[in-house]
Amino acid sequence: MSDRFSVKPLDRRRIDQAWPLVQTGRAAHDRDAWRHYAAALMDLPDGGIHTVEGDHGYIHGLYAFQALPSPRHGRVLQVDMFLAMDLIEPEAAIDLLLEDMDRVAGHLDCGAVHLHLPQREGVGAGVSMALARALEHGHHREDLRLCRPLG
Repeated sequence: MSDRFSVKPLDRRRIDQAWPLVQTGRAAHDRDAWRHYAAALMDLPDGGIHTVEGDHGYIHGLYAFQALPSPRHGRVLQVDMFLAMDLIEPEAAIDLLLEDMDRVAGHLDCGAVHLHLPQREGVGAGVSMALARALEHGHHREDLRLCRPLG
């Protein structure tokens, strides 16, 4: 795994810097919808957005999350946006985000991580790689989402 990446919470001042990645993954209809969504998650006490960044500060990936009650797992870390793009080491960025999800879920006393991956046409190999890496990381299909029980 590469040591050229680090995971950080998305700062409000950098919401627009994440837009090209969000747009590439077709995860929001337009920039205003992205801004609204990001700001709303950042206002939640058990929610937010984490990014994986290169040494130069460029955002290579992100995931948006919030802790929610679950009848099956107690609390779950619901991840509704999971995007990673890196032409040289895509696995490294994806793996760091997956590991960070587990850390955040543990910190928020969640019994599982529920991961939603975009399945739109044209998203392509990035989704396939993210799905493969998530399954290798211990997630499994549960209903129409991936689930990684913790503990």
